[in-house]
Amino acid sequence: MKIAAWNINGIRARRESLLKWIDRRRPDLLVLEELKAGEEHIPEEILSLPGYDKYWNGSTSRKGYSGVGLLCGESVAGRCAVEIPPFDIENRTIAAHVGGLTVVGTYVPWGDGEEHYALKLRYLEELRDYVGALLEEGRQVIHTGDVNVAHTDLDVHPSQNKPGAVGLRSEERAAIDSHLAIGLHDVARERAPGKQGPFTWWPYWRGARERNLGWRIDCFYISAGLLDGVRTVAVDSDEKSSDHAPIMLTLGESP
Repeated sequence: MKIAAWNINGIRARRESLLKWIDRRRPDLLVLEELKAGEEHIPEEILSLPGYDKYWNGSTSRKGYSGVGLLCGESVAGRCAVEIPPFDIENRTIAAHVGGLTVVGTYVPWGDGEEHYALKLRYLEELRDYVGALLEEGRQVIHTGDVNVAHTDLDVHPSQNKPGAVGLRSEERAAIDSHLAIGLHDVARERAPGKQGPFTWWPYWRGARERNLGWRIDCFYISAGLLDGVRTVAVDSDEKSSDHAPIMLTLGESP
């Protein structure tokens, strides 16, 4: 099973790139973040894309803002029970239950400004509680998407590492600690301990991406029962149409 997540920074602006990427990679489950569109504004070519069931939590809280989606391929079609969790805010969360597996897609608030920063911390807490309840039920969980936190100094290029900046604050990093403490594993980090990156987002500054001055803020956090089945976890850094690169996880067997 191939699972992918991608902050596409506008599904209309990235329409052609998204279609080409799906055709090239053919994920079984694809979480899309930052749609910047309501369902009524999603391009018809994506709505009618063959081989996928589509589910949307589009931009309703504010026009052209936030929004997430989920595409379920033929291998899981008809088996995806999709929900918008009750704690969702600003159209940032979507979850699919497939057999004994739950994939939780998220686009965590950035937290710019005091009020939105408090909202970010509350969202992370409620997301952790939601995932924790799933684990207590005995489900395997993949929590993926744009978490908007560089969890450790290894997850941000030294030139970007400015203590106290949003995305690097101790409260945010502690929130990610609490997610891992309930039984999740940052599989990419565990497979590359001590290694800088690999980064998944780059500022729009001139030359930042070319010089790889980035952050690792798009992640897979997975439950322990899935670890042995992970074949690959990767960043598709060759896909440059968005300011985020897609991330991909391959499991050897479907739960």
